[in-house]
Amino acid sequence: MKTLSKIILPILIWLNISCDKGDMYYYDYNTETPQYDGTIYDYIKSQPGVYDSLLLVLDRLPDLRAKLQHPDSTYTLFAVTNRSFDIALEALNTTRAITGRPSLYLEDVGLIDLDSMMNRYVINDAYDTEQLKPFIDGQVVFSTKHNYRMHIQYRVLNASGMVGGGQQQLIFSDTNNSIFQRYWQRVNTTVVNVKTKNGIIHILSTGHDFGFGKFTSKYSSQ
Repeated sequence: MKTLSKIILPILIWLNISCDKGDMYYYDYNTETPQYDGTIYDYIKSQPGVYDSLLLVLDRLPDLRAKLQHPDSTYTLFAVTNRSFDIALEALNTTRAITGRPSLYLEDVGLIDLDSMMNRYVINDAYDTEQLKPFIDGQVVFSTKHNYRMHIQYRVLNASGMVGGGQQQLIFSDTNNSIFQRYWQRVNTTVVNVKTKNGIIHILSTGHDFGFGKFTSKYSSQ
């Protein structure tokens, strides 16, 4: 029995330390705010292979690009990765191929529509998780163009057996100009609170369809 105790006791101590470390990771994750010494646009440009499509879109939209470059502005960007643009283009061109239409790419899309869709990911003012926490039902926010109404809701995922002890997450929604949530289209973040000199960046899930489905529906029959 003494021999068995000598074996089990260190294991139990190790497990307890491991659990503590695991729990502390989530607490640390929630409290640490990534800092970037540059503008929102600078940050996007500093991540090669992640935001190439977003940079291409911003190059086609110089007014929006200038906003994200301006150090004295204050915005929140919900950053769209390359994969999100790929998903939208793949769905679009699959539909177009069925009807015998040629493929379209970001370089081909009309500027008015592209501007409208892209501006929905850029929100006036800076919103981090601390500001959004108190709003149980989320908060209505407005895009930089036409004051289009979007919605942000804060939540904390469960982890390590702890309810609400995990990663912070935001649910970003296109309200489709409706007060009824059943008509909203949503996407979750994977990273929150990247702080820059002119605002906050939250990074969207790579499974997001750029344009909240509107990109495909708009150009599938044109």
